[in-house]
Amino acid sequence: MAVVVNAAVPGLRELKKQRTRATLIDVAIRLCVEQGYENTTVEQIAAAAEVAPRTFSRYFSSKEAVVVAVLDEVAEDVAAALARQPLDITHYEALARAHLETFRSTEYVRPGAAPFDRMRLLLTIVNSAPAIGFAPFMFRTDGYHHAEVDIAARRMGVPTDHPAIRILFDTWAVVMSAACHDLGTVGGPPIDADVLCDRIESVYGIFTRLWTPGRTPGQPRAGESAE
Repeated sequence: MAVVVNAAVPGLRELKKQRTRATLIDVAIRLCVEQGYENTTVEQIAAAAEVAPRTFSRYFSSKEAVVVAVLDEVAEDVAAALARQPLDITHYEALARAHLETFRSTEYVRPGAAPFDRMRLLLTIVNSAPAIGFAPFMFRTDGYHHAEVDIAARRMGVPTDHPAIRILFDTWAVVMSAACHDLGTVGGPPIDADVLCDRIESVYGIFTRLWTPGRTPGQPRAGESAE
C-alpha cells in the first residue's frame, strides 16, 4: 500500500502545478483583454489567481512569457495538423495548410474551446498592445514553437537547431504578422476565423509570387492597371 501511495504523490503534485499554471494563463488573458496588456501587472495577475507574485515567477518570467505560453498552445494545435500534411509539398505550403485546417476546425481540443478560440484571445491582446509587436512569434532556441519545430524538423530530416528551421519559422512569422495585422482594432476587420483564413491565403499567395523571377509576363507594374 505504501508503495502505491508514494508512487501517486508526484502525479498529484504535478497535477496541481499544471492547474496553477493553467489558472495563471486564464487569469492573465482575462485581465489583458479586459483592461489592456500594458495596464496589466504581474501583481494583478497573481492577486486575481490568488497566489503570491513569487509563485507567478516560478511559472513565468514576465507578462510576455504568458503571451508566449498562449501562443505555444496554438502552436500545439497547428503542429498536430502539420504532422498530417503530405511530404510532396513545400514546408511553407504545409505550414499554410496546417494553419488553415486548425483555424477552420470546430472540434474542441480543450474543454469548451475550439482551436481558434485561443488564437482569438491571443490576437486581441497582441493587436491592442503595440509594445509587444510580433517579436514573441519569432523563432527561439529556448523551446518556443516547440511542437511545430519538432514536426518540421522531422519533415526536413534535420535537427531542431538547423538554420533551415529558423529560416522557415522566422519567414512564416512575417507571413502571419501581415495576415493578422489590425484584426480586432478600431476600424479593422473583426477577429474572425474566416477573416483570418482569408488573410492567410491572400498573404501566402503574395509570398509565393515573390519566388518567381522578375514579374510574370503581362503582369502590370506597381501602380499600373492591367489592360
